[in-house]
Amino acid sequence: MGKWPRVGLTAGLVVLADQATKLAVLRWLAPVGRVEVVPGFFDLTHLMNTGVAFGVLAGRSGLWRAAGLSLMALVALGIVASFIARTRPEERVFLWGLALVAGGAVGNLIDRIRLGAVVDFLDLYVGTWHWPAFNVADAGITIGTGLILLHLWLTRHQGDSAGD
Repeated sequence: MGKWPRVGLTAGLVVLADQATKLAVLRWLAPVGRVEVVPGFFDLTHLMNTGVAFGVLAGRSGLWRAAGLSLMALVALGIVASFIARTRPEERVFLWGLALVAGGAVGNLIDRIRLGAVVDFLDLYVGTWHWPAFNVADAGITIGTGLILLHLWLTRHQGDSAGD
């Protein structure tokens, strides 16, 4: 299978998992609000995030915020696509990272266009410390970014070793 089909399949699976879980949250979790899964550590909750990561920009007016965030997501997807186009098929870790980021960006973009906000539902905490609630798309973006950074570190490390 070529580079583009692999990236498309991976990104598509992230979007599918993201939207399926968000549909379940809206259908079954929204009416109850919160379900404790692992006491003192993990809950499922229903939150509508009108901002970006960690609620940044959540206080801005609706139309401008939604349009601006959607435009930012489209620009990011264009940048990701340009990196994919320039990446060799054997650079698998980098391609996986780009695919996960693209899938996550599309998943959250669908929410912004459809709902005007992103559905967040995974809530990790210890005592009174809470990690901001997130979703499958956010996890894809985070893991993808980690893989991209790993690729860059490995590439640089291999380059340093070659010079020894």
